[in-house]
This record gives sequence, structure tokens and C-alpha cells, in this order.
Amino acid sequence: MKSTARDAASLLTSEQVIERLLADAHLRRVATTCVLPAVRYGTEWRYRESDLEAWIARQRRPDVRH
Repeated sequence: MKSTARDAASLLTSEQVIERLLADAHLRRVATTCVLPAVRYGTEWRYRESDLEAWIARQRRPDVRH
């Protein structure tokens, strides 16, 4: 299956994920236990933006226990 430009646009680099997590004090604290599924894109690992957004939403719910 070939990747499309749209697929690539929804994939984030490790640097982009780190930048997003470091921008928020709460996420910075809990990010050390963050395990996001990654996909191979060429020779690099990328992260689906939707997976990151879902993880962030779960961390912001008041009933989440760390």
C-alpha cells in the first residue's frame, strides 16, 4: 500500500510530538509514561496525530489516574 500526501500530513515526527507535549506543564509531567503507537514511514518512525490527540484528551479527563 502506497502512502499518500494526505497520510503523510497526519503523521508527526518525534520532534513534533515532543514539542507538543513540552508546551503544556501537565502533559510534560505525564509524558514520561506516554506510549504512543508508531508507524514506519520510510526510514523513520512517525506518530498519528489522531493517536496523540486521543492520548492528550485522556490525560485531561478528571477521572484519569496516573
